[in-house]
Amino acid sequence: MAKLSGGQAVIESLLAQGVDTIFGIISVHTLDIYDALYDHRDAIRFISARHEHAAATMADGYARATGKPGVCFTSTGPGAAYSMGGMGEAYAASSPVLHITSTAEEGLYTRGVGATHDTKDQLGMLNAVSQWACHVRRPEEVPDRIYEAFVRFQTQRPRPIAIEIPVDVQSQVAEMEIPVRSELSPPQGDPALVERAARALLAGKRVAIWAGSGVHRSGASEELVRLAETLGVPVLATQEGKGAIPEDHPLSLGMLGGLSPFLRPNSAQDPARAFLESLDTLLVVGSSLSYVKTKAVGLRMPPNLVHVDIDPDPMGKLYPASVGVVGDARMVLRQITAAVQGKTAQLAPGFRREVSEVKDKVSKYWWQFMPNQMRTMEAIRGVTARDAVFIGDASVSALRGSTYCLPATEQRTYFMPHWLGLGFAFPAAAGAKAGLPDRQVVCITGDGGFQFNIQEIGTCVQYGLNPVVLVFNDNAWGILKLRQRDLMGGRFIGTDLVNPDFVKLAESYGANGARVASVKELAPALEAALKSDVITIIDVQTPNGFEKFR
Repeated sequence: MAKLSGGQAVIESLLAQGVDTIFGIISVHTLDIYDALYDHRDAIRFISARHEHAAATMADGYARATGKPGVCFTSTGPGAAYSMGGMGEAYAASSPVLHITSTAEEGLYTRGVGATHDTKDQLGMLNAVSQWACHVRRPEEVPDRIYEAFVRFQTQRPRPIAIEIPVDVQSQVAEMEIPVRSELSPPQGDPALVERAARALLAGKRVAIWAGSGVHRSGASEELVRLAETLGVPVLATQEGKGAIPEDHPLSLGMLGGLSPFLRPNSAQDPARAFLESLDTLLVVGSSLSYVKTKAVGLRMPPNLVHVDIDPDPMGKLYPASVGVVGDARMVLRQITAAVQGKTAQLAPGFRREVSEVKDKVSKYWWQFMPNQMRTMEAIRGVTARDAVFIGDASVSALRGSTYCLPATEQRTYFMPHWLGLGFAFPAAAGAKAGLPDRQVVCITGDGGFQFNIQEIGTCVQYGLNPVVLVFNDNAWGILKLRQRDLMGGRFIGTDLVNPDFVKLAESYGANGARVASVKELAPALEAALKSDVITIIDVQTPNGFEKFR
C-alpha cells in the first residue's frame, strides 16, 4: 500500500498498464493530474493538442495504428464536451480510447449551483459515446477504475471508456494499491459452435470470407490469411476491414461495402458484389454488417452465413446467421483453422480459377469507372512504403478515391471515419505518427475537413510529428456539391468555400508546404515530403473536382 493523491493514482495506474503516450489539454481542473505526470514525463509522453476534439481523435488514431489503447485527458464541462465528436467516432469504430476528465468538486457535483464548468449531466453525455462511463468519488477508487477499463478493452468489444474525477478528489491523499498490468486472453469461441462453423465452411461449394475491422482490432491478419489458404477460398474486406488481408494476395478480392450507390459507380454491376451474392456460404468475421453498407444497398447474403464477432449484439439484426460464434477474431480464426486442418473442402470445380478471374474483373471495373482516381492512387502507392499508414477523411478524395483505388497491403494500414464526421483524418494521422514514429503516415483529406483541426499543425511541429497531409482542394464541401449537381439540378447553396493559402499557413507554423496541380507533380512532392522530419502540407489543386484531377 502507498499513500497517493488521486492525481498520482491516475498516472501510476496508467504506467502500470503500459501507457506511453497521452493526448490532451491542460486545465485548472486537472492541474493535480498534470503535476503527477511531471514526475513521469520521461516514461509517458504528453502531447498537448489545440482542441479536445483533436485530442480524442489523436488517441483514436494512435489506438487504431498501434493496436494499443489510446489515452486522452480533457477538462470539466466544455473540455469534455468538445471531445464528443472524437469519442463518438471511436465508439462507432470500436476503438479503445480511455478518456479521463474532471468534474466539479464532489460536494458540488450535480447540485447545479454554478460551479466552474458545471454541466447538467456530464456523465450522461460521456455515456452516450462510451461503452462504460463512471464517476470516481474517492481517490482510492482510481486504480480499480483504470484497471477495469483495460480489462474491458481486452475482453469486450473495445469501445471508448470515460472516467470523470472531481477536481478536489485529484488532490486528496489515501492509501491504495496499484493493480499490476492486466494480461488477459481474449475470449475464444464455443467449441461446439466452432465445429459447426468449420463443417459449414467445408461443405460449401462456393465459399468466401468477408473481413471487418475486428480483424484489425485483434491483430488477426495472419490467422485470416492462414484460414483462407487452408480452405482455398477468397477474402473480401469491408471498408473498415480494408487491408485485413494484403490486397495483392491472390485470394484477396479487395474491398466491398462502401457507402451509398451515389458514391459508387453502378454498384449493382460491381463484380465483387455479384460474386458475393453468388456464394452459398460466407464467413463474416469482425464486422457488425452495418445497415448503410448492406441492407441499404439491397445486398443479398448467401443462404449459409457464419458470423464471428466479439460482440453478440449485431448477430441476426439484419441477416439471420446459420452459425454465430461469439469470440475474438484471432482466437476464433485459429480455432476454425484447427478444425478444418487436414480435411478436404467441397468447393465446386473451377471455383479457384473463377476467383482469379473475379480479381481481374474487379481491377478492370475500377479502372473503367474511376480512371483518374486510380491513376492518382497508383501514383501515391508508387512512392510509399508497403507498411505506410493511410488515413482518410469523409472527403471525396477518400470516399470516392483511396477507399476503392488505393491498395492496402498490411494490417492496420488504412483507416476511415466510421461515424463519417469531418475532420477525422488529420488528428488521427498525428496520433498514428505518435504511435508509429518510424512508419510513413499519409493523411488524405479535403480542404473543408482539414480546416476542422487545422490548428493541429502547431501540435505536430511542437512534438516532432511528421505525417504528410494531402489536402485535395476544390474550394468546396465536395461531396455535398456533387450531390447538389447530380440530385438537385445544380442548385448550389452552402457548398462553396473561401480557403486560406494552405502553403503559407503551413510555413507560418514552421511546417513544410507544397502545391501541386497534376498527378505528375504529386508523386515527387509526396516522395520529398516523406523524407522530411517536419510535417508537410501538400495543397493538391482540384478546381474541377477530384474525379477530373489528372
